Amino acid sequence: MKTAVTLREAHRALSANKTRSLLMMLGVTIGITALTIIVAVGQGANAQVSARLGKLWSANPIMVTASAGSRSAGPHMGMGVGTGSQTLTYEDLRAIESEVPNVRKALPGLIKTDVMVKYREQSAVSEAWGITPEFREYRDWDVESGEYLSDEDVSGTARVALLGQTLARKLFGEEDPVGASIRVDNVAFKVKGVLVAKGANPAGRDLDDRVMIPITTFARRLYHVTYLSNIVVQLQDVTRMPETAAAITKLLRERHHIIPPKQDDFSVRTPEVMMEVFSGTTRTLTLFLEIVAAIALLVGGLVVMNIMLVSVGERTREIGLRRAVGARRKDILAQFLAEAVAITLEGGLVGVVVGVAGAKVLGALRDMPTLISWQAVAVAVIFSVLVGVAFGVYPARRAARLHPVDALRME
Repeated sequence: MKTAVTLREAHRALSANKTRSLLMMLGVTIGITALTIIVAVGQGANAQVSARLGKLWSANPIMVTASAGSRSAGPHMGMGVGTGSQTLTYEDLRAIESEVPNVRKALPGLIKTDVMVKYREQSAVSEAWGITPEFREYRDWDVESGEYLSDEDVSGTARVALLGQTLARKLFGEEDPVGASIRVDNVAFKVKGVLVAKGANPAGRDLDDRVMIPITTFARRLYHVTYLSNIVVQLQDVTRMPETAAAITKLLRERHHIIPPKQDDFSVRTPEVMMEVFSGTTRTLTLFLEIVAAIALLVGGLVVMNIMLVSVGERTREIGLRRAVGARRKDILAQFLAEAVAITLEGGLVGVVVGVAGAKVLGALRDMPTLISWQAVAVAVIFSVLVGVAFGVYPARRAARLHPVDALRME
């Protein structure tokens, strides 16, 4: 039987019982809709993580942090001052800068969480960051108003501060903070500028809820520390990032006298590693939801198979007549299989349309990133066809095996 005839007969059979056809379509449509929405949300989340990491890391492709693997590590993977993470030093920074090939510059950083910041009667618990003026370049983080920290602020251990916008709103409301006097853990500082908004990092932490001060002021006047929370390494050639990260790891293990299997007291992280870390939870959740969608498709496929079996039973005489006038078994098999594929393909296409619309509505209502790609649409369509083939084969084979004489005797 020619393909055109097979498709025409399949269309005629499906049109003859529209209610049954709609029921078969419904299960597949629900499954494909769920799959399309889940893939769109998952891809949107990954794209958002990638974009946020790009803003967060900017021109600093390698970050060395202290005690990242320690079980007792506090926030920021053990980088915070006061968590016992005293494993990185200025000597380590100078060694990285002078001994590791491809390093353009190594820059120090200090972090302390749970810092009390006050302005008059207002107070807030925030983070304090000790930074250098280069922070503006390697984090691509400028001020929205006021002035940035200068080299003179660092060399003179000046008591000046930059406020993130969230912290500025908590303390000042709509008032301009620039020039105002605040207290950071009971030490007076003058607000020199307000940073541009950065939003949340991929882990959901508010990047704008912090105060930044000169690193020398942080270390000598405020918390009296001689170690570092992190070292940011800028490269001459970004394409050589993996080998440079490996060289830094080797150097620090030698300097810290770490011999495997002893655990490192530091971590060397690149944007790819951070992307993997932050994407892990997203992938796990997406996988779980994809399993749910697959179960919905399985149920839809079982509905198709059961209804097709009922259809075979009801059309036994039709099958017998067609066999009697010359239709071969493979012709009957092809027709019923074509019916199953056609109905699941139609259900899949409807599911894709509903899924795309649903993803866009969900993204608008919940402020959730969604991304529709042609690959996701193609996968959904292919899945719907596979469901038709997988669950249509058994009913089709059952119809093809009917003996024409026995089929004609059936009432």
